[in-house]
Amino acid sequence: MSERLHVFAVNVTLDLCHTHHSRAQGGPPPVLPPLDAWLGAAVDTDAIEMFEIKDIGDLRLSDYVEMAFAPEAVTADDARRMDALEGTVLLVPERALDTAPVPGAQLTLIATLPLAAPDHRAVLPKAAIGDLVGRPTGPGNPSGRTGGLVWLVLLLAGAGLLVMWLA
Repeated sequence: MSERLHVFAVNVTLDLCHTHHSRAQGGPPPVLPPLDAWLGAAVDTDAIEMFEIKDIGDLRLSDYVEMAFAPEAVTADDARRMDALEGTVLLVPERALDTAPVPGAQLTLIATLPLAAPDHRAVLPKAAIGDLVGRPTGPGNPSGRTGGLVWLVLLLAGAGLLVMWLA
């Protein structure tokens, strides 16, 4: 079974941004509300995102979720509910919780989306390295003979210096 992403509307006024991007930017982390109490579960805050919808500009929340979390599918109803949100949103992947969420009055569950999972069942063939040996390295070297040209130029330059020195 694949992991799921829980999308919550935050029913309290907050002014904060806690995303993967904001954490990567560094700086002091925001003071988060008591999410463990709000969700009824222990929360790994490094795996969640919480931000105001206005922070993503003209991008629809359903599009943001698709780009940031790669759900298997977003139904039209889920997209409509997500795109109608205003205020603050909380995105919680299942792996961020120690148990199933039981949201309190501060949160409203908008959607639970199955996330895409990697498929590691395929057996891929080994790459043939031997085929690459001796091939030209660039489009300007179809015959692979630049080494001889370099030596010729160096020889001519050396002969020119010798003539100037003797003259």
